[in-house]
Amino acid sequence: MFSLAQNYLTRGFWGDEAWTSMISQLPYAQMLKTTAADFHPPGYYTIIEILYRFAPHTEIVTRLVSILFYLLTVWMAYLLAKRFKGRTFGFLSAAVVAVNPIFFTYAFEARNYTMFAFAATASVYFLLGLSEKFNKKNAILFVIFTLLGMYTHYYMLFVLAAEGLFILISLRNIFWKMIGLYAIVILLFLPWIPFLFGQIKSAGQSYWIGSINIRTHYEALMRILSGEHENIFRPFLFWLSCGLLVVGLLHHMLRRKFERAYILIWLWALVPFFLAALPGLKIGEFKLPFRPIFFWRYLIGSSVPLSLLIVHSAQRLSFNLYKPAVIAVIVLSLGVDFLTFGKFPATFKQIYQAQVINQIRLGDKIVTVLPSFAEVLYYRNYFGLKNELIILPEGLVQFSGKSLLDSYVQNGVVKIAERPVSGRYFELSPGPKVNVVSAE
Repeated sequence: MFSLAQNYLTRGFWGDEAWTSMISQLPYAQMLKTTAADFHPPGYYTIIEILYRFAPHTEIVTRLVSILFYLLTVWMAYLLAKRFKGRTFGFLSAAVVAVNPIFFTYAFEARNYTMFAFAATASVYFLLGLSEKFNKKNAILFVIFTLLGMYTHYYMLFVLAAEGLFILISLRNIFWKMIGLYAIVILLFLPWIPFLFGQIKSAGQSYWIGSINIRTHYEALMRILSGEHENIFRPFLFWLSCGLLVVGLLHHMLRRKFERAYILIWLWALVPFFLAALPGLKIGEFKLPFRPIFFWRYLIGSSVPLSLLIVHSAQRLSFNLYKPAVIAVIVLSLGVDFLTFGKFPATFKQIYQAQVINQIRLGDKIVTVLPSFAEVLYYRNYFGLKNELIILPEGLVQFSGKSLLDSYVQNGVVKIAERPVSGRYFELSPGPKVNVVSAE
């Protein structure tokens, strides 16, 4: 428990977490403008901003939102699995989701992944409810959670596509009713669509996500099933999970019988992988428009349907193998989680504590670059330092962080300039590391 509290709750923010905190500390209208100029919808930051009105801007407070949605996702996964195959299947599926290494790790990150996973799981749950009984309650809740997902993460569009494909395959009897619900979702998302188009255009010019290669999907699947850090348990967990998924799929193919919910969960797991890989895809001389947007971390929510499929596949085994297989997945996942606890990544929090606070004087300046800007600013404020913060112009781009920097420049909190030519300054650079310079 000490390790959990120390490493997962109070450890220093890394770049994206600091970005979350700093954008959520802006006045709300400016926050909306800033995130509109980047590549995110505003839902998650709105939740953090509301929380900040009642609580301090600390690591623990900020991460509590992710923890809450992690617990809600586990609960919703239980309800979904229970509706599919009963209470025992629900408990086992919820347990596998709860200990899934990547989902558990990011349950303690100040990012929007668990909120997105919860919204997607709830949307699928109420779609399954609509397939059984189309009523006002299921329809309203489907719209609410689908809309929450879209305002949380754009990959919700891929989940919506998976649900649409399921409707075409299995729910043609309520097709037009579902079209009506989709229309309501689009109408309520309409205010943000102009900003989405602007973000797509900006990302089409240049963006940090790299191209897709032959290993991209394999490595993404490995991270989602068995965590992102190499350790002794990881390969066993990965291949056991893959083996179970294949066994379950072969079992259904041989029987030529696929339960309706089983089809929905498979589509939920696979369609986002496929659609996220299409922009910028190049096959020979043929190339699709836009730039690649496939990033494994955006697919963390897929750990939920994959966990359900793993347990469902294990149930296809003989009774003597079913429980040991599920227990093995849970134990191996816990092993990966335990080893992850032991990692204490260096952050700018430690740099400030060990090398800045006791040495810096009132007239000294702090210098950094855009990739480290949010962390350096957050911990300058965190430790109550009043020293001027300068952001070097080298490497500035018009996306992924630049909008936040522009907002703080506009507010007079930081400035973009070259290195000081006189006096002493602390240059904090990615690593993280610090270099104390006495300028001529």
